[in-house]
Amino acid sequence: MRQILASVAAFLSLSVAHAAAVNGTVKEPLDVPAAVTRLTTSTQLSGIAQAGKRLVAVGIRGLIITSDDAGATWTQRLAPVSSDLLAVHFPTAARGWAVGHDGVILHSADGGKSWVKQYDGRQAATQLLNHFTKLADAGDENAKRLLGEMKLNYENGPEQALLDVWFEDEKNGFACGSFGTLLATTDGGKTWESRIENVEYGTLLHLNAVRGVGGNVYLASEKGLVFRLDRQKKRFVPAETGYNGSFFSVAGAGDTVIAAGLRGSVYRSNDAGKSWEKLDAGLIAAVTGMASTEAGRILMVSQNGSVLISDDAGTRFTTLRVPRPTVLSGVTQVGSDKVVVVGLTGVQQVRLK
Repeated sequence: MRQILASVAAFLSLSVAHAAAVNGTVKEPLDVPAAVTRLTTSTQLSGIAQAGKRLVAVGIRGLIITSDDAGATWTQRLAPVSSDLLAVHFPTAARGWAVGHDGVILHSADGGKSWVKQYDGRQAATQLLNHFTKLADAGDENAKRLLGEMKLNYENGPEQALLDVWFEDEKNGFACGSFGTLLATTDGGKTWESRIENVEYGTLLHLNAVRGVGGNVYLASEKGLVFRLDRQKKRFVPAETGYNGSFFSVAGAGDTVIAAGLRGSVYRSNDAGKSWEKLDAGLIAAVTGMASTEAGRILMVSQNGSVLISDDAGTRFTTLRVPRPTVLSGVTQVGSDKVVVVGLTGVQQVRLK
């Protein structure tokens, strides 16, 4: 059995599936709605996004919370699963997606107030095995290899986590995850299709983050690799950055792309991923989350609780003081005077001055 490694942008620890007891019967997290809690702001959270002026954060055991006052107060929203949620993205104010363990994909059509399950790892197991069986039977040698990988990936159930999600608009999006998992939709998540075979690499790597930057789509991965979507070929082509470790996040603006990961490693490309240079962010801890603003500002959070900001595409970084230092995993800027971060001990506001 292959365990899911901790390349989750959240906390770099081994993933352990949890089950819930309902009326004396043990049920899987995919079959149990998230429990209501009063500890909404101090419970482990992994991802945060903006849905228009609303903030939406997701975390452990299906926790979803929203804020309409820039992160001052939060309300829990009901989730149909209790699987750990790792990432969330809203391409519009109304429509958004959250992903996590057990291969779950949740969708909201009302700005994060209510959620439905669109997809999960059990569906993925059936779909991917059938998909690669058909391709292998037709003589596709690569599909034969990938069929064997899929059998390993799902031999013990819906083990593969979806680590990130990104939508170009309310119809077209990607979800990526452990052991090469890559799914795409062109109909707002009504159907999801494999893009695993479209990643040009000989083995299945953890795909830790997916993000659109300047009209391109990038995947942050292991072995210092960043994949860029070649829209003509419809394939993700690898770029070697000169780094050998794992990247957990990717962000940027225009042709400038920044990938960051283990041991404070930060690399930048100014030519849409063709060539890369190492940056000095002054960190020794892993960069566990990144975001960029419309003005081109780069935001980073780290495993040791640092918040870094760059207004010059990563040439210089300013470190902000966090009220409660902890493992951080997500960040977004709210207005001109603050950022909101999430992590091991919940959610916090951080003043920019």
